[in-house]
Amino acid sequence: MNMQANAFGYPGKIWALFESAPRAGRFDVGTAGVVAGRAGTPAARSVLSIELQFRDGRVADARFRAYGCPSSIAVGAWIADWSIGREPAELAQLGAAQLRRELEIPEDRAHCALMGEDALRDLLARYRETV
Repeated sequence: MNMQANAFGYPGKIWALFESAPRAGRFDVGTAGVVAGRAGTPAARSVLSIELQFRDGRVADARFRAYGCPSSIAVGAWIADWSIGREPAELAQLGAAQLRRELEIPEDRAHCALMGEDALRDLLARYRETV
């Protein structure tokens, strides 16, 4: 981890995901089995989009796009990676409290975890419409 670049002192887990942003991007339009969810926080002007590709009732691949602080980006990256191999029922169990614990998100950035939960809930609602 490059601590010199982390001038604002984000927790290490957040900074590492922010710097590497695994699974950042989106699927090509028309990719089979892809469902997307989105959420935002107007006060912070952040937006998080999550795209999950389902195959045989499980997440086969995942992508995310985020506009916001390093915590917002880390939440998207963590959810995308964590989702791989999981069923919708497992995804529905993930909430802001777990995201805060896993990423050591401080109180002043709790809205980022809530945004992650909301994006996943939006995605699952859309998934239910497809099955």
